[in-house]
Amino acid sequence: MGVLSQLEPKGVFGFFETICSIPHGSGNTDAIAEYIVSFAAERGFECSRDEANNVLVTVPASAGREGDETIILQAHTDMVCEKDEGVDFDFTKDALRLVVDGDTLRAEGTTLGADDGISVAMMLALADDAALSHPKLELLFTTDEEIGMLGAFAFDCSKLTGHRLINLDSEYEGVLMCSCAGGANAYTTLPVKRERAELELLELSIGGLKSGHSGVEIDKGRANSNVLMARLLRGLAAKADIRLVGLEGGARETAIAASTVAVVGAASGADALAALAEEFGAQLRREYATAEPDMSVSAAVSGKRSVDALTAADTARALALLQALPDGVQAMSVDMPGLVQTSLNFGLVNLRDAELWCANTVRSSMTSQKQWILDKICAAAELAGGSTEISGSYPGWSYNPRSAVKEAILNAYRELFGREASVEAVHAGIECGLFADSIPELDCVSIGPDMADVHTPREHLSIASAARTYELLKAVLA
Repeated sequence: MGVLSQLEPKGVFGFFETICSIPHGSGNTDAIAEYIVSFAAERGFECSRDEANNVLVTVPASAGREGDETIILQAHTDMVCEKDEGVDFDFTKDALRLVVDGDTLRAEGTTLGADDGISVAMMLALADDAALSHPKLELLFTTDEEIGMLGAFAFDCSKLTGHRLINLDSEYEGVLMCSCAGGANAYTTLPVKRERAELELLELSIGGLKSGHSGVEIDKGRANSNVLMARLLRGLAAKADIRLVGLEGGARETAIAASTVAVVGAASGADALAALAEEFGAQLRREYATAEPDMSVSAAVSGKRSVDALTAADTARALALLQALPDGVQAMSVDMPGLVQTSLNFGLVNLRDAELWCANTVRSSMTSQKQWILDKICAAAELAGGSTEISGSYPGWSYNPRSAVKEAILNAYRELFGREASVEAVHAGIECGLFADSIPELDCVSIGPDMADVHTPREHLSIASAARTYELLKAVLA
């Protein structure tokens, strides 16, 4: 028997457990696409799979519902692959180790992939329920959403006949997302030169941070380890002549960086620099005492060696760029109080042999402000002697006050649960933005069950909320 065999609804959690046994990290979606294609073939559903591994399954309308409007249900099949330090797990071949703890479902030591695997499971369960009354369904399973919505970009929307879409990639039950931010990725490269030098080396490490989704959690006051390391390095450089030897931080563009490691060298005085770093770490822990109680800042002297370090001039340029790159909330919405309007996340940094490479994810519900922040990154790079490449730009999704899908979901939620759902906008990219940009007059809403700490090994899902969300979907379709 499976770990989830006792959970209800059995169809949803049965499919989810199967999904969790199939490796399906971003960029590794062949197996999950094959599974969905086999699912459709076994039930005689029309199905197509494209080169990006997007899969479209068409489920005929129930008897008597043939004249109803087609409904598109959409979720992404890829998951973020993160694990706790020291956990022995291979995301390319291992099944997730599921843990049920009361109402909470999580994975042991890794991300759970409820974002968006639970929604994929719901769609399969709906298609598998012969007793459910529904109109024609177009089930769209997209890929590589977590690395820039690549599947949605590649999908040919002319294959869809429906003009009403329910996206299942939200993380708060009872909240209808009806607008989202657009975004883009900015990749900055600064050419640097190295030279051989005898230096006392100091390894600096910042970790223990909460991390989280750079759209949903960007306003929670959480620290970014790449930003903190830039502050630490500039602080040390103000006290002594240091040379940058190594630097690596962050796990992905869209996650707030949780850990960063740097190696610097000095002709002498490494012990004194370590003491300064410890003092600065204490200062950072005071700053973030509430938001980041588990923050760690450490400095370890590793002796004098001959290494290839950045030149003094290029160390200065690199540290100036790192300090100058913006991060975090840049503007709040005036029209929707409490909503972040514009932000960016300094997600990745890597010092390579001949270049310093940085990745930022920019988000805004206003195209002009998105461009403003991208221009700021480009300007900082140019001043330091580097350049920035912009990729993965995607549109925002504007609010539709006359949405029939929104009203149907609001009414069904009220009737089922005796309380009102809310209508909100999300400061994150949702594939709805791409579909709304490609399909004229598309009416779409995004919903989902309660889950938290997505994109981290602490990711967890409310079992009861998943069950209620599935009941809501059935009611809306019926």
